[in-house]
Amino acid sequence: MGNRAGHLSFQAQIKGNHCFGCGGENPHGLHIQSFWAGDETAVCQFSPQAYHCAAPTHFLNGGVIATVIDCHCICTAMADAYRRAGREIGEGEAIWFATGRFSLEYLRPVSIKAEIVLKASVVDVGERNTELECELIANNKTAVRAKLTAVRVPEQWMAAGG
Repeated sequence: MGNRAGHLSFQAQIKGNHCFGCGGENPHGLHIQSFWAGDETAVCQFSPQAYHCAAPTHFLNGGVIATVIDCHCICTAMADAYRRAGREIGEGEAIWFATGRFSLEYLRPVSIKAEIVLKASVVDVGERNTELECELIANNKTAVRAKLTAVRVPEQWMAAGG
């Protein structure tokens, strides 16, 4: 898991990540896997399970949609920060981000049976913030558009009670 064409996913390289959406160390999580698909764009494929449904069981729950987009964007911001620092993900002092701002535009329902592709792009990088845009594509159509501001947080933020 977490390997594509000989490359480890961003998430497979992040140590100590217990996040529900992207944490490899959470046995009950979604375990999304993100990879670079260009200089500023990362992709993630997600296969929903039947229990990820909304009230109508043939559609994917909107909260699950938000979670996979949020986690894909945050991990893309982290991977970008490591790359800009000239380091492999997880090498040296840890780089962590948290969601500062997040907006979603739901364009159409997402079938629970759809293979989902997420495409996140780094739009702007500041001293503490990284701006990203993301599309969720299902059945070859954009179903959700998102904008996210990832805010860099200190390593101590990950400490218990921090």
